[in-house]
Amino acid sequence: MIEIACPSCQKRYRLDDKLAGKKGKCKECGQMMMIPQLEAEPVIEMAEIVEDADVPIQSPAAAPRGMSQSASPSAAKSSAPTNATLTGSTGNFNYEISQRPDFSIVKLDLPSGGKVFAEPSAMVSMSPSVKLEAGFKGGFGKTLGRMLGGESLIINTFTAEGGPAEVLFAGGAAGDVAYHRLNGNSLYLQRGAYMLNSEGVEVTGKWQGAKGFFSGEGLVLLKASGTGDLFFNSYGAIMPIDVTGGFIVDTGYIVAFEDTLQYRVTVLPGLRAGGKIKSFFFGGEGLVCQFSGTGRVWIQTRQVGSFLSWVHAFRPTKSK
Repeated sequence: MIEIACPSCQKRYRLDDKLAGKKGKCKECGQMMMIPQLEAEPVIEMAEIVEDADVPIQSPAAAPRGMSQSASPSAAKSSAPTNATLTGSTGNFNYEISQRPDFSIVKLDLPSGGKVFAEPSAMVSMSPSVKLEAGFKGGFGKTLGRMLGGESLIINTFTAEGGPAEVLFAGGAAGDVAYHRLNGNSLYLQRGAYMLNSEGVEVTGKWQGAKGFFSGEGLVLLKASGTGDLFFNSYGAIMPIDVTGGFIVDTGYIVAFEDTLQYRVTVLPGLRAGGKIKSFFFGGEGLVCQFSGTGRVWIQTRQVGSFLSWVHAFRPTKSK
């Protein structure tokens, strides 16, 4: 028997020897993976592998890491982040997201008269014909909501005057950028994730109450709603996950999620009472966001808090 684990969700399988060297699809997350050979085989060029090959995988040995066996009816599908350049065309502009996933940059080709709104300091470069205006947007209530959600009070407006123009944008953290089209619905963003949007999209804050206090990620989420284009950024790569039923994510790794998902902040199952108290009040391991329903959640592959904890040990200290 061959024992393997899915490289994306870590679900383990025991497979018949006759499947060695073939390509299979994880039943949990849909990730395609190569089943290892029993003996050394000649190296195969990736171009020779048929991408749509689908070998059924049977007999899962364990539930995905971070979820109990009782949660197995829930489903989540994800796609691993890549460094491929993403391009697209909307009714507002053409866009290109390159340098992924570590130092992503967004290039927008605006038509004459085209307009886009972005957070301050996001602009990298622009055509001389672009007019830049800085100011409040959406009234006092929405402006205050953005501030409480970790964003600036000011929104920069870029308008292409006298012909088509190009504008480049980059996020503040070293990480990825994702594009999402809103069609009369809403998307919730974590603090600092908002980057830019087209006309037709409003960005404000959503009060979380106790959920925000205990999550450690802020009392207010950003809420983007309307009909239009939205770009948001992360620390690390972005992985989109389609949730059906239920899914658990550490609060520090959430970038965004659709309003069709319900959520609550809780602790990982199995923590002792003392561990729960420590998690809530001292920011220890175990605080998670439990999603239910159907929708998409975007997670990042790194979080700032973990990085700062790692760096802390190497900080300069004064000798006595």
